[in-house]
Amino acid sequence: MNGNGFDWPGRLGGNPAHDLVIAYLTIDIQKNAQWAEELLQKTREVKSGQISSWERIGNAYWLRLFPDHVEIEEDYTEETGEAIKIAINDFEAAAAAWQEFVRQHT
Repeated sequence: MNGNGFDWPGRLGGNPAHDLVIAYLTIDIQKNAQWAEELLQKTREVKSGQISSWERIGNAYWLRLFPDHVEIEEDYTEETGEAIKIAINDFEAAAAAWQEFVRQHT
């Protein structure tokens, strides 16, 4: 677990991609139940093929969802960051855990 008490099943501690997911959820989704619900819904829609892709530009990150992976790119500096790829199943597990975390802590 990290400092805010958030974790999810399958999270690899010290994994830079998983750490980035936590940063994304904390900074861009925050403890906003509506945003957490939308994120999980869009992740599942893209994963199932209901929609081909989806993106969200937030406070600090640019998120792009694709059927098999997610890309998160830092978007808070003048220079564009490198997109980090995360398996969509890992991201979905994190998004579902974040939604539950938000429910419990708001």
